Amino acid sequence: PFLCFLTAIFKSNSGSEHMESNYISFKSRKGFILPLVTVFFAACTIAAFSDGIGFFNVFLSGGFFLFILLLTLKLEYRITEKELQIKCLFLYNLKIPIENIREVRPSRDLSSSPALSLNRLRIRYNKFDDILISPQNQDQFIAELLARNPNIFYNPKRE
Repeated sequence: PFLCFLTAIFKSNSGSEHMESNYISFKSRKGFILPLVTVFFAACTIAAFSDGIGFFNVFLSGGFFLFILLLTLKLEYRITEKELQIKCLFLYNLKIPIENIREVRPSRDLSSSPALSLNRLRIRYNKFDDILISPQNQDQFIAELLARNPNIFYNPKRE
């Protein structure tokens, strides 16, 4: 069962978007910062192991490395007829009604968010809420949102 779990996690479709009968899925764009963090934790794991720091520290560093790797493989944005869904494994699941989205605009904001790249989109929804995401195909992503809610204001000027 554990092997099946790992196989399901590492399974990946070839394109940036995936169409099923009830939603369109966009993978997160991956920027340069994430590989740097991954290499850093991999190096820490190797250094801890070679210096004889202890199994617990190696396990902790290696576990964090594996956790980051899993997050990068399973972050996706889904657009259904009525919702924008942001999913990352079982850890993060946000559903935003598309009718509540007010504005979409490009951003390079460094704030913590479910985005693996600094080439992001800021989604403003409800009255005061916003979130940063980084779909691979931003033009198609925006077109899909606008097709479902033409009242969304798209501001192409980057923040």
